[in-house]
Amino acid sequence: MISNNFLFSRQAVVDSKLSVKANNLFHLNNMEQEKKDSFLSLLFTDLSIVDVIKHQPIFITVSIHEVEHLPTPPSALRFVLFFDAAELVPERDSDRLSGLRLDGYQLGLTNFSLKFFGTPLFDYFSFVELSLNKYDVSHVLHVDRHQALAHKEIWISHIKTQEQHREIDTHTHASWFSGDFLSQSVPVRGSNVPGYRLILIDLLTRLQDGRSSIRDISAAIEKDVTLSYRVLKLTKSVMYHRQFNVHNVQRAIEIIGIKDLIKWVTLAMFSSIDGKPDCLFSMAVNRACLCDGIAKAIYPKLEGAFLVGLFSYLPSFFDSPMEEILKDLPLDESLVVALSHHQGHLGSILAVAKNYESGCWEKIPFEQLAQKSLSSNQLRQVYIDSLKAAKEIYQI
Repeated sequence: MISNNFLFSRQAVVDSKLSVKANNLFHLNNMEQEKKDSFLSLLFTDLSIVDVIKHQPIFITVSIHEVEHLPTPPSALRFVLFFDAAELVPERDSDRLSGLRLDGYQLGLTNFSLKFFGTPLFDYFSFVELSLNKYDVSHVLHVDRHQALAHKEIWISHIKTQEQHREIDTHTHASWFSGDFLSQSVPVRGSNVPGYRLILIDLLTRLQDGRSSIRDISAAIEKDVTLSYRVLKLTKSVMYHRQFNVHNVQRAIEIIGIKDLIKWVTLAMFSSIDGKPDCLFSMAVNRACLCDGIAKAIYPKLEGAFLVGLFSYLPSFFDSPMEEILKDLPLDESLVVALSHHQGHLGSILAVAKNYESGCWEKIPFEQLAQKSLSSNQLRQVYIDSLKAAKEIYQI
């Protein structure tokens, strides 16, 4: 089947307020040349995929040779197809691009250069991607000033730092942004430890102390009103506990259970921290659910995968290097080596999750995963299931 050869992951594309505005779709397609347009058709017919990517525009980079027989996209999905400007030939591709527009697709240019201005194809495109993997910031600022781009939608991709994003947002008319800057930590000067980090340290210490009661643990959480509220709210996402009416943190802990307490408190903590991009919490939950899904598939008895995925975002939320954070947290050694060096079973799972998220397919050990009964098609299904599980959590 087509789906056996198709892997995809999505990356957030945000606006100037750092709210998610679109999904950039990475894809790995190993089908024969004559069937390579089938992966887009799959997006229309596989309801499990449509369910996790609909409601927002989908950016996807394709070859002009892969779109010859694409059907009209369903009204629920808005596709922007990006083509490499260097591969386009006006005499050959004009009719095909015109047909795609008539079918309801929007078109974008990637690998863009000033040489493309004035060519017969330029008016077909409403989007232009300027990648900081290919151009430096000064070049992007220069290209953006060209009057021919005044009426184009500009997407700046592969933004690495928040400083780059601020400069680009201030000095260009770009309105679409993506890159690692969304999860970048900003080092805080001084020796003060953020309040939420102190609460997490206190909780982990109390949980390791067999003498701490549920009342003691709930008192630590109740030091922060917002955190307490989030903990109570998140208990509703545990399906079989929705019939309970929870009035206080102590009762919430009794329902959640000590074993899963750190998981839920960390979720509540991340959702309570101000000054972070709106999408950062959902990114952390997505990774946690993906790590948990991979672990259940290849190491069913392994514990800690969800927490490793979640804690991999600690630097982004606490604005400190991972090494510094781990020195303060009394964590099991298996979690420490996984988070700091990607070692052990948990570390390997975290590495696979990160590479899958970023579309670095060449770094994923597919043969080793297959030996543990996790095929590439099953990995794709794990990813889809993780997006659904995460969506249920962060919409609470």
